[in-house]
Amino acid sequence: MTMLPAVTVSSSTSLLPSVLPAAVAPRRRALYLVGEAERSAPKPVAEAGRTMISINGRWTALRGSTVSYAQLLRIAYPDREGQSPGSATVSYRHALDSGLTGLLTPGDVVPLTEGLLVNVNATFAS
Repeated sequence: MTMLPAVTVSSSTSLLPSVLPAAVAPRRRALYLVGEAERSAPKPVAEAGRTMISINGRWTALRGSTVSYAQLLRIAYPDREGQSPGSATVSYRHALDSGLTGLLTPGDVVPLTEGLLVNVNATFAS
């Protein structure tokens, strides 16, 4: 059986600094102030008779005076054509007019205005 040497600790020295790692200052989060124009692609010029709207950050040119919930869902998720989503949220707002905001439910329509911003979030069950 091996005996370990006895360690004496005086009141002026401590074992804690040599045993514990040095305290690390918490990292600060980087905060960025970014406007709407910097977050999405620049708005292209629309052809005659079409209205430019942004759907999930991508600009799309549409014809007509209104757009429906189902049309926005098809444009946002073209690879899911024919599949019905388990749940979907369609929100819209106009970049300049604060009066044009809201949520769409199946069967609802919203008037097309130049610069309309639409966010479509859908969950497709497999």
